[in-house]
Amino acid sequence: MNETKLSESELIKLRDEGRRLREEVATLTQQLKEQNKSMNEFTYIVSHDLQAPLRMVTGFLELLEKRYGDKLDDNASQYIGFAVGGASKMQMQLTGLLEYSRLSTVPAVLEEVDLNRVVEEAKLSLSAVILDTGTLIFTDHLPVIRADKKQMVQLFHHLLENAIKFRNAAVPAIEILLTKANEYWHIGIKDNGIGIDKAFAEKIFVMFRKLHTDDDKYKGSGAGLAICKKITELHGGRIWVDSEKGKGSICWFSLPAIA
Repeated sequence: MNETKLSESELIKLRDEGRRLREEVATLTQQLKEQNKSMNEFTYIVSHDLQAPLRMVTGFLELLEKRYGDKLDDNASQYIGFAVGGASKMQMQLTGLLEYSRLSTVPAVLEEVDLNRVVEEAKLSLSAVILDTGTLIFTDHLPVIRADKKQMVQLFHHLLENAIKFRNAAVPAIEILLTKANEYWHIGIKDNGIGIDKAFAEKIFVMFRKLHTDDDKYKGSGAGLAICKKITELHGGRIWVDSEKGKGSICWFSLPAIA
């Protein structure tokens, strides 16, 4: 077998080319990080600053309807209703976008977090809808992990809120499940709701991707699950859903266990 040996000058040339390519990759990576940072900051500013004028528009529309509603015909009242509905939808989307952008613009504070306490905080934030719907929530004993506590509360809040929102005629019953695999905790939010078609299992985690129309009972910004996906990824985990239409869902996410 013949072996081709490179001359010293050829080896030097290859080393120089390798060094040049590594430097180019490092430069491009840094540029990408800076562009992502700038985009996140821009998104935060836009979503924050647009809320004030939007609230003003909504306020004046509602004032117009209140003061002059008896002088308007049915068509005019309907148009005002459409405008208020559109503004309210935009307000929810901006709020969701602002919450999403904060995950990249506000530094995470990592500490030891007891997920049992996190669940209690998330339940407290949803106490009104839990009482209103009679939702039952059962949970395994959850671990202590290293994470940003505020983001963990956000994560459980959105997942529990979704499990309650997409309910059927039955009383909502939610189980918080726990398993461990390969140094990761796998936590599942299991519900007895309407479920989703398996074809949409990935799409539900895309920002503003909603499977239901705006004129039904499943109102929302369409940002909640995208926020959950971002939080799990920032903590070195992932999120996925096991579901069948009409038979409920289990939304699983993984988080690294403390070594």
